[in-house]
Amino acid sequence: MARVRETMRSDLRNIIKGGATSRILDLYSIARRYGEYDRHSANPFFLHPRLNRCFIIKHTVRVHERPYVMSSQPVVTKVLVPLADSDLSLGGHAVFVEEIGFAQKMRTLFERPDEPHLMDLDLIRLRELAALPSFDPFILAERYRDHARPIDDLYFNISDHEKERMEDSVARQIVDVVSLAFGDHSQQDKERALRFTRQLLACDLDGRLSDLRRSLDMTEMEFRSGIFGWRGILYYRYHMNEALSALKGFIQQIKAVSIVGASEHEYSELQHMRRAIIDETRHRWACLTTVMEEYETVFGRFCRGEDAHGFRNFLLKAPSLFYDVGSDLSVVGHVPGYWRYWAKQNSKGFLHAREAVTLFSDFIASVTRTAPGASHTGTEARRRLRSPIPQPVVVTTDAA
Repeated sequence: MARVRETMRSDLRNIIKGGATSRILDLYSIARRYGEYDRHSANPFFLHPRLNRCFIIKHTVRVHERPYVMSSQPVVTKVLVPLADSDLSLGGHAVFVEEIGFAQKMRTLFERPDEPHLMDLDLIRLRELAALPSFDPFILAERYRDHARPIDDLYFNISDHEKERMEDSVARQIVDVVSLAFGDHSQQDKERALRFTRQLLACDLDGRLSDLRRSLDMTEMEFRSGIFGWRGILYYRYHMNEALSALKGFIQQIKAVSIVGASEHEYSELQHMRRAIIDETRHRWACLTTVMEEYETVFGRFCRGEDAHGFRNFLLKAPSLFYDVGSDLSVVGHVPGYWRYWAKQNSKGFLHAREAVTLFSDFIASVTRTAPGASHTGTEARRRLRSPIPQPVVVTTDAA
């Protein structure tokens, strides 16, 4: 029987988020809040009730975890199953979707001898989640709302914690645009913007939002989808503000870090990889800012009464932006954290060539968006790097 690790000393109360965030899908809190609703069990994330109360995490692979992870990616997907629903301080079982023997270990935890096909469906869903760049609620909704196995909307609510953190920031964004349009920035406007923001984040479609729907000449279905899209854009814009400072620091530090122990040829190739990381990261950020600038332009024109049609069109297409925007934001949010993790482990303050090729390869794998049929920047760079530097080992054994 496959051995499943236990994280007995990890207090799972520390990862409670109240719903979905970019890094953590907290099904435990969703079950605690909505478990008595028929909708929670009618269209769940997972068919096994215990699995539908777990935590799923985008996890940065540690050095000691590499031998049993079948992926060269720096981020993998971890399933944490509480040992006891009543006491998260006891910890839980931990399994990586990408680890050797993943399927067998999951069947050990969630035996369904009478209905093995149901476990197969849950394993498929876990692999689908592992393929997503992020667990933010808008990417999840875009992926699963019209899926062959749909998931109820209650799983895609922004957590209360996220709402509280966003409210003031989003209200400031809205009042800033309105003040630019009308040249007024009164306290009354700020209070109105905060009330409107709370209504928008709660997706309360009555009252002023209902008036807005009529002014935009949208059907209820179009408007509901559009408001969901608007919330998503505001969610991403808020997190971009948080990510920018860390991203600037990452680019400055990766530019400055010294590499030792490399031949002239090796150093040249490592410099090529370093430039690729910086260029691709900047490209991801540029894609994000392009979307946000379009939003600010059309919303500003709408507030000035110049182009209601343009804002209506933006709301209609906003839900289709989630995957790319969420993927870009996940990358620019992840790489600084991964760099900080490496820096904490590296007290010497420089990179040996062997370390550099592994670390830079991980970053390139994270930041490069490869079009179908296009060559991968990181793969190409590593192929050209003909040197005694050992290449990262990628385990290719099939999982059970």
